[in-house]
Amino acid sequence: MPADPQGTVLVIDDDQDMRWAMRNVLAETGFEVMEADAGAKGLEIANDHRLDAVLLDYRMPGISGDEVLRRLKDLDKDLPVIVVTAHGTIPGAIDAIRTGAFEYIIKPFRNDWLLDVVRRAVSPRRRIASLPTTAVRTAITSVMGHSAEIQSLVDQIEAVIATDYSVLIRGETGAGKEVVARCLHRKGPRAANPLVVVDCGSIVETLIDSDFFGHEKGAFTGAGGRRRGWFEAAANGGTLFLDEVGNLSSGGQKALLRALEDRVIHRVGSTTPISVDLRIIAATNEALEDPAKSVRFREDLFFRLAEYVITVPPLRARREDIEFLAGRFLDQARISLGRPPLRMAAAALNLLWDYDWPGNVRELRSVLRRVALVTTEVVTAAHIAGCLTGHNFQASTLAHRELRNPLLRGRVQDTVREVEREAVIEALERAGGNKAEAARSLGIGYKTYREKLKTLAGRKRSDSHVEP
Repeated sequence: MPADPQGTVLVIDDDQDMRWAMRNVLAETGFEVMEADAGAKGLEIANDHRLDAVLLDYRMPGISGDEVLRRLKDLDKDLPVIVVTAHGTIPGAIDAIRTGAFEYIIKPFRNDWLLDVVRRAVSPRRRIASLPTTAVRTAITSVMGHSAEIQSLVDQIEAVIATDYSVLIRGETGAGKEVVARCLHRKGPRAANPLVVVDCGSIVETLIDSDFFGHEKGAFTGAGGRRRGWFEAAANGGTLFLDEVGNLSSGGQKALLRALEDRVIHRVGSTTPISVDLRIIAATNEALEDPAKSVRFREDLFFRLAEYVITVPPLRARREDIEFLAGRFLDQARISLGRPPLRMAAAALNLLWDYDWPGNVRELRSVLRRVALVTTEVVTAAHIAGCLTGHNFQASTLAHRELRNPLLRGRVQDTVREVEREAVIEALERAGGNKAEAARSLGIGYKTYREKLKTLAGRKRSDSHVEP
């Protein structure tokens, strides 16, 4: 037996010659092989040992193959069970896959086929124990921040990353759901295989089956050749990421549920079954179980997708990360522009902190990219206010500050007016008096900019160059 076997495989078969053949093929390539001549004995071994895969003969005396399969999955939900069957029992093997079998092999089989299926089954199990959890924490914190809320998010990810559980990621638009999904794939046991990303909001209703499962040439008008669908693209050990899954129509939900239950798909225009070994990760910004949704989300599909739920906190709930994120986005933007390092004034950071960020991290990144365009050395509060003008900055900032101390309302209003005034004036000076150019630099419309100039001109100020 090798000192470090590729994995431990249990062979359950009442045919001694078949057990001998499978044991030799597997042992010669580095697997540790255990044997059982009946289902009851096989279940005892599975109960006492950690197995990486099982080869199960589906036609044996005593306990039936489907019953052995069911009990094996009860012992270990993620244990890959490969059904070994004769030509006459292929329909039963397909039913076994719907019950939870990993794959089926038809007798007589080629040795390379047997090895290929066993290796695909064992590979994720063998990588689970050696997954570097520190790599998960680094991958998330280096992108999202180091707040207590992000540390808690990492704990959620680490709890499920090494499993094959379907994961539902919840969070507001722009909060970072896709970052979490990509981490689950790239740092998980399926990292070497494809991650297929599906925008559920862009699926055309009439093409749902073709998009999900592929089609054969001539299957329908316009099907000029065979095409693999998203499921098949991820079928051999990959991950299917369903972004904003709440946008799926009722027809799309039905098709998705069928594929998840059967783990077998058919291309449109074909009767050939294709077994799929993939992990499902879904993301949503909605409460899918809410019965008031305009398109009611199927409860049975919800529970299929939500075997484990991860919640991504909004940016306003983790303000400690704002300085880190602002610095990262500012650096990215100025490097792409080929500009020297920028410094951010304390007043500018205070304004970023006080804004509520309804668009979350995505909005923060957008604002900092605009700031990098109009700043040369120091990012001031005026720069930030100017780039937030189109984001309802004043209302959001006032709401947040007034909640903290209602007595400061008047002073806060004055401060915000002054910051906005400075931004409007500075933009006009940089544009050499060109109001249209000043409006563009602030990311607002020309009409809005003129209205702000009129407001400033109506106040008693000494700025003679401020005119409508």
